[in-house]
Amino acid sequence: MNCVGDGQKPDKWPTATDMTVLDKYVLSQTMRLLMIALGVVLLTLILERVLRLFEFAAENNAAFGLVLQMAANLVPHYLGLALPAAFFISVLLIVSRMGDENELDVIMATGRPIRRTARPLVLLGFFLAIFSIILLGYVQPYSRYGYRAIRHAATHAVWNEGISPQEFYSPAEGITIYTENIDFGGRGLTGVFIHEAGDGGTETTVKARQGQVETDPETGDARVLLSDVLIINKENGRAPLVLHMNSMVYVPDFSFQPPAFRSRGNGERELTLGEIWQKQAETGPDDQSKDDNLSAHLSAEVNGRIVRSVSVATMPFLAVPMGVAAKRRRRGVAIAVGAVFLAAYHYTLELGQGLVGLGVVSALWGMWMPLALFSSLCFFLFFRIDHQMRSNIFETVFDAVSATISTQLKKISFKRQTSK
Repeated sequence: MNCVGDGQKPDKWPTATDMTVLDKYVLSQTMRLLMIALGVVLLTLILERVLRLFEFAAENNAAFGLVLQMAANLVPHYLGLALPAAFFISVLLIVSRMGDENELDVIMATGRPIRRTARPLVLLGFFLAIFSIILLGYVQPYSRYGYRAIRHAATHAVWNEGISPQEFYSPAEGITIYTENIDFGGRGLTGVFIHEAGDGGTETTVKARQGQVETDPETGDARVLLSDVLIINKENGRAPLVLHMNSMVYVPDFSFQPPAFRSRGNGERELTLGEIWQKQAETGPDDQSKDDNLSAHLSAEVNGRIVRSVSVATMPFLAVPMGVAAKRRRRGVAIAVGAVFLAAYHYTLELGQGLVGLGVVSALWGMWMPLALFSSLCFFLFFRIDHQMRSNIFETVFDAVSATISTQLKKISFKRQTSK
């Protein structure tokens, strides 16, 4: 980029190479901020859920590996929620920083409008919208089913499916199991008795004061941690061998798995976009008699995923005007105002999807109309500042919010001083 004095003409106008360098610069800075913002937002959303998973694991005595598997299956769901917010924040921050460092002024002085600077951001938004369609339409249904399947395996204790307290149970030939009591969760055992008769007349008897059923995190098989154990091993022609042990792990050598989980597809949220479209095509009068809102539920789900994915592409058109207005250290106010915008839009889509699912309104009015209004507002605000950066309504909004916050802080400070 050539710098010229007053009244001078530039040696040459910006070339395509200069524009490519600008694209790379804006894109690289945005991607770096996007990864950071995505990590922060994703961690904020998933942390509370992970804490609840640990509480769930403690209540059901589930293996730590199952908790990690459930948390991993929750990542696509929260990634779909975090992606629009993280992309919005990253664009807002990079634009506001370029404004603070006068980079936008220099770029516009060369004849490039704001839309030229934002071109890589818009292209990135389209790529993220495609990624969002894949994530919401095809990855989330499988991860949601995987989460529920693992939760089912963790909550359905394998021993209480077949064993009842104070009753003898023979899961396989030559094996007899008895327990005096089983706790409510089905994994705590008291007064355990296990007798195994092997080939050649060998017999092994295991008695334990307490037992705890665990799940192998790698194989998912059941194993029992016994405490205060007495083992009697008897073979033909030999005296019985008696062992006392503080604890031991008993691994059943017979098939003893929890009941199989249902197949995927119990609800439209576990169906991919292709499966939903196929089910919509197969829905007939007989299906409608079973569920009057079946078609409406399917329509709400498929349109909801597509609308949310398309909404990602509109984020730069809202974030760029806010970023331009967020100069002079007003980024915190800009992020707060943007969060209000996005939250209002999100809950509007939630309400519209609910109404579409109930059959009250069509998907056109309940889902696509809010998208059209939101996109129109973003496009209007973006192209309004395309050539005149000062004509930005968000500057007035940020000034008003900053003044309100400053006034409230002064009132609080005055009250504290008066009370002292």
